[in-house]
Amino acid sequence: DALTGNKFTNALGGTNSATLVGDNKLVPGRAGQAVQFTGDEPVNLPLGNFQRHEPFSVSLWLRTPDVKDRAVVFHRSQAWTDAASRGYELLLEDGRLKWSLIHFWPGNAISIRATAPVPTNAWTHVVVTSDGSSRAGGLRLFVNGQPASTEVIKDNLTKNITGGGHDNISLAERMRDRGFKGGAIDDFRVFGRALTPLEAAATHDEAAAKALLAKAETQLSAAERAVLEDYFLASVDAEFPKQLAALKAARAELVKFADGVKEIMVMRELAQPKKSYVLWRGEYNHRREEVGPITPAALSPWPVGAPSNRLGLAQWLTAPDHPLLARVTVNRIWQSLFGRGLVKTSEDFGSQGEKPLYPEVLDWLSLRFIQSGWDVKALMKTIVMSGVYRQRSLADTKTMTDDPDNQWLARGPRLRLPAEMIRDNALAAAGLLKPTLGGPPVNPYEMSESFKPATPTGGDGVYRRSLYTNWKRTGPPPALLAFDAPRRAVCTAKRERTDSPLQALILLNGTQYVEAARVLGESLHRDAKGDVPAMIEAGFLRCLSRKPDAREQAILQQLHREQLAHFQAKPAEAETLLKTGNTKRDDKITAPEAAAATVLAQALLNHDGSVVKR
Repeated sequence: DALTGNKFTNALGGTNSATLVGDNKLVPGRAGQAVQFTGDEPVNLPLGNFQRHEPFSVSLWLRTPDVKDRAVVFHRSQAWTDAASRGYELLLEDGRLKWSLIHFWPGNAISIRATAPVPTNAWTHVVVTSDGSSRAGGLRLFVNGQPASTEVIKDNLTKNITGGGHDNISLAERMRDRGFKGGAIDDFRVFGRALTPLEAAATHDEAAAKALLAKAETQLSAAERAVLEDYFLASVDAEFPKQLAALKAARAELVKFADGVKEIMVMRELAQPKKSYVLWRGEYNHRREEVGPITPAALSPWPVGAPSNRLGLAQWLTAPDHPLLARVTVNRIWQSLFGRGLVKTSEDFGSQGEKPLYPEVLDWLSLRFIQSGWDVKALMKTIVMSGVYRQRSLADTKTMTDDPDNQWLARGPRLRLPAEMIRDNALAAAGLLKPTLGGPPVNPYEMSESFKPATPTGGDGVYRRSLYTNWKRTGPPPALLAFDAPRRAVCTAKRERTDSPLQALILLNGTQYVEAARVLGESLHRDAKGDVPAMIEAGFLRCLSRKPDAREQAILQQLHREQLAHFQAKPAEAETLLKTGNTKRDDKITAPEAAAATVLAQALLNHDGSVVKR
């Protein structure tokens, strides 16, 4: 009632004064004056930033001029949906009160709604409470001093309700939502605990609450006795507050743990599938006959007894008589091994794409694939042990001129390895690759010039397979992207293969590859006891799976001599090179020897045979 400028004085004292905004005005209230709202401007209170494990209550008198299909009574949030809805809110929906605590609406929240509407053009007293349990059963709604009949709307709150950009209570207005237009609020109170039913009744009619306290025990009904027992435990009993404090502390620890667990969004089945209809001329309000999920009649028939859901779709796809799945899969496996599928347009497999070069081969492999129980390893073994795969990739000039794309399959495949294989091969050759299965994604070494550099994962994380590399759609790993790894913003059926100077620079200077070369060089030096020809032979076997010929041996021996002399003359450069990566270097090997062995290993990891399959 006491308004100074645009500030309402807190009737309980202190500094928590409400702020009147815009054209909201004072009108006669339930007791003294109330605020009538435009629906577009709030009254702001500098309090109310409760966490989900903290019990609290709010009481108020409200008057609505009409049945609101949706109106914000009060809230502590930013906006009406998604992440901006984080906080809590009291709404009117179809004239009924709805009380909610929200992390992310509608997926992560608890919410209850009154079954009866609020009367119009009359003052109604409302109390809402939360006991800190983060369950819908812990929310209560009182109307005119009595517990209201409610229904549960949501019961899945597992994360915090704080944050989101709006930390204090606002009345009757919210961004991108409908305010309490023409409505009025009076005697707004906030409590830092969950009020008992008797206390909630007292905020509505203190005299009636006192009368209940004075009533003889023999005259109490069962409901009245339960109300008084709740009040006794909360206000009189000596042990109950201790147990309640312990419960609150345990909930706080649980919330702290749960809030630290990272989440990703996943899909969940509806309890009942939504109905679908044929729409006349596509107009949503002109429905015709109801339709259900089914496959086109031009394809194979739906399996008998299969459910009309994703399980049925999977059964239909994997049926032995299905014309596509096995052929598409075989074509992609062939493409991964040969660089080109039996059907070249693997991203457009069908009548609009190219015809298969050898349809009999595609059909035979597809049938064998189905009969093996969809065994991918067996399929790959069949292909790589075939004569066509085991051919030399070299060919004479006439064959290369007549068949540059190897459509005749007259020679073996020649293609650069995928980005992930190049990285994993370097780590495996150095003995650094960690074969651990499963677990969270990891950040490998990152280039400092990256658009969004990521901090490398500690421990063995930087040595895990590329399969586990953390991948952001807005910032994919540059070292993999340079070797034509797809961005994953869209589905990619066939990777492009390009050649660029950046690829060579990454292999020569990337932290992951320099460290792999350093560890590989030290291992070769240690195993061969410094014998350079033995080091070169062992390195060839590790990186190229063959021994070097005499010319290759001579070239690499010359490289090692030159690099050893260089690093002996400039030991500081050797020390700098050997500091690359997290792996501790072998101090038993001198710095010039280790650096020369590193450069030798780099030459092997950059050899054509290490990055190109022939």
